[in-house]
Amino acid sequence: MTPFERAAIKLARDALDVEAAQREDWLRQQCGEDAALTARVHALLRQIELDGDAATCAPDDADPLLGASLGPFRVLQRIGRGGMGVVYRGERVGEDFRQQVALKLIRRGFDFDDIRARFLRERRILARLDHPNLARFIDGGVGNDGRPWFALEYVQGTPITRWCDEHRLGLRARMRLLLQVCAAVQYAHAQLVVHRDLKPGNILVDAAGHVHLLDFGIARLLGDDDAGDAATTLAQRSVLTPGYAAPEQFGGATAGVATDVYALGVVAYELVAGALPHVVAAHDLAAAAKVLREQPPSSLTQALARDGQALAQQRLQARDTSLAAFRRSVRGDLARILDTALAAEPARRYPSVQALADDLKRWLAGEPVQVSGTAMGYRLRKFVARNRLALALGLVALVALVGGLGATLWQMREARIQRNDALAAARRADAVRDYLMLLLGDASAQKDASRVDVREVFHRGAQRLRDEFRDQPEAGQTAALMLSDLFLQVADLDGASALLEQLLQWPGIEANPTVLAHARYNLAQIEMNRGHAQRAGELLRQAQAWWHGQPGAAAVLLNESRSTQARLERAQGHPEQAIATLRSAVAERARLLARPDFESGNLLNALAIALLQDGDYEQAQARASDSHAVFVALGRADSDGALAALNSRCNAAVMLGQHESCLEDYRLIADKTRALYGEGPKLAAALHNLGAVLTRVGRYEEALPILVQARDIATAQTGPRSPLTVTLMVALAELQALRGEAATGLGLADTAIAIASADYAANKNLLGAAYRARAQAQRAAGHMAAARADVAQAGALFAQTGRSGAAYARQLEPLRAAVAEP
Repeated sequence: MTPFERAAIKLARDALDVEAAQREDWLRQQCGEDAALTARVHALLRQIELDGDAATCAPDDADPLLGASLGPFRVLQRIGRGGMGVVYRGERVGEDFRQQVALKLIRRGFDFDDIRARFLRERRILARLDHPNLARFIDGGVGNDGRPWFALEYVQGTPITRWCDEHRLGLRARMRLLLQVCAAVQYAHAQLVVHRDLKPGNILVDAAGHVHLLDFGIARLLGDDDAGDAATTLAQRSVLTPGYAAPEQFGGATAGVATDVYALGVVAYELVAGALPHVVAAHDLAAAAKVLREQPPSSLTQALARDGQALAQQRLQARDTSLAAFRRSVRGDLARILDTALAAEPARRYPSVQALADDLKRWLAGEPVQVSGTAMGYRLRKFVARNRLALALGLVALVALVGGLGATLWQMREARIQRNDALAAARRADAVRDYLMLLLGDASAQKDASRVDVREVFHRGAQRLRDEFRDQPEAGQTAALMLSDLFLQVADLDGASALLEQLLQWPGIEANPTVLAHARYNLAQIEMNRGHAQRAGELLRQAQAWWHGQPGAAAVLLNESRSTQARLERAQGHPEQAIATLRSAVAERARLLARPDFESGNLLNALAIALLQDGDYEQAQARASDSHAVFVALGRADSDGALAALNSRCNAAVMLGQHESCLEDYRLIADKTRALYGEGPKLAAALHNLGAVLTRVGRYEEALPILVQARDIATAQTGPRSPLTVTLMVALAELQALRGEAATGLGLADTAIAIASADYAANKNLLGAAYRARAQAQRAAGHMAAARADVAQAGALFAQTGRSGAAYARQLEPLRAAVAEP
């Protein structure tokens, strides 16, 4: 191809991106006095018009390919075009299957040698890639007119920026979605493929929130010999997208891993701020290159407001945030991450996409990021911030110990009263204080203290407990119990269990009955959480037996243990007895104490949960309200106990059909749970409740990203087969069916039924809900007989669970009526 022809093709392609009304003026400016070049560009544009444009052609416009065949595929519809290529929706029909594909060809009039070579290279690259976030290569060949083609998985999706805006995703959810893109790009790099054209238009998100990376049209293999020749360089410059291209792409330097890192930085920046990091002229590559090389990116807050106050407010609304909250979110680590990815010099960027993804994960987890340096002050701030709950509990104990107060062990727990005989001796208090200081000192002395997890600190402390307290066994036993409490606060059941088992075997522990009783009680709670009801009962009875024989404070401890006793009774199939135990415990605590305390609120909420599980929703709602009122009166409206009570009250209201009244409370619970615990199972459960209620009131598009986020968190934190993950599969299956995405809903429901049947067959309500979700999906697909069968199966399962199942059965009735035979 001659330089003249190459220049004409570049101008014709660029002209497609100019509004039709301004196109002639733009061409005059670009071509100047060169009449031949102007004429050739016009000829190419006319050829393009003959070829057609999915955005402007009506369905009945003539197109010789429509209805024709490419290999085994029939061409059905033109769905898009790029500067040099055109894409159709195609279909292959077999005896028992029908497959939709995307068919890509070179546009007529552009089948030049270098464009053909680039197209064939794209086909070869796609054929070697296989990743869940990449459109799957299916087939390829040559058409009757000599143009090569290939078929890819047909993706129905929306550009990632628009999808996030339409679903009002917050900044954290946007970065989680970007991690899917990073995974695909990192995989491509591992196959020695650099994409070189990463931008939102090539990153689609489907209805289920799954990312698909497309268009490897200017991709190259690392180490390709022809990658740096003049023709390839010119072709590459003619098709790059200036707003997302790295500075080196403008100058003809070989594009490598750092080029894709930069583009991902631009996409991340746009997801966060709603604007690009630089303002560049799309049709003046020299000016764009100068801006990128010489000007740093705008701050994220500046970019947000770059296009005026009205648009800035729209962007904030699309991110479900306020300006103040946005500024807090983008200050510090997130800005450092993006600045590193967007460095003008490739050597200053992240060395790999994986390194970028790892820092994004650290930011999401509240951990220190790699690009923030290793200064001790920074690392300790991050250590304390990430472990603020556990360290706060430890410091409560430390303050009490330093003050020499009696029974300071029990002050670690908010609902505990003084144990007058636990730590009467100041020397024991000093010993435990020194031990705690040793643990925290070890954390800050680590080479990278900010990366040390608090669980690691506790585990190291547990390993050397016996040696530290060889000469002070009672103080050592007290410290072990204190440390087991800390393990429980950070949800490390294994760490707490191992330490408590060690404590029960500690020589001379019988001489310290206060610690022994409480160790047994803690271990009983852990065994209940693991489903080991028999051993939990034995340990609980041993602890209660000792408390029964003690005067004063032991009566309050015995009262607190009734909550675990009720859980045990429910697990043994005695729900009425569990409710009676909790009613008695609530009344007894009112007699024991002058005014309600934190544990009073917890007992009331335990009663609410028991009533909820028994199907007595009015009483459950009332007791949950009483529990919440206790926490508010204590000035603890933001505590975990208050959140749990509020959640129970909302759950009861939902079962009573009061969906709308719970929406704002569920949002509050989710926000505060995120602040207290970060991204873990508690947040996933809170988001499930919010998404499920949004589904019930018909706000499907708002519910989708919430449930997808909850499913992703649950899968990562609790595993793909946990009860929480299966519950979220059920919720997503029902939502997708209601949105009309029958195939997606069926797939989710089938998976949920398979797991629930295999792992949780005893949980009839969960399995019934899965069948109900599948019935919704069958109905959306028009399979009424199958839907009726699933409704019947769900009803039969709900009928086996007494009063709690009756509420689910009532919710099933509208669906039963909808699929009934006429």
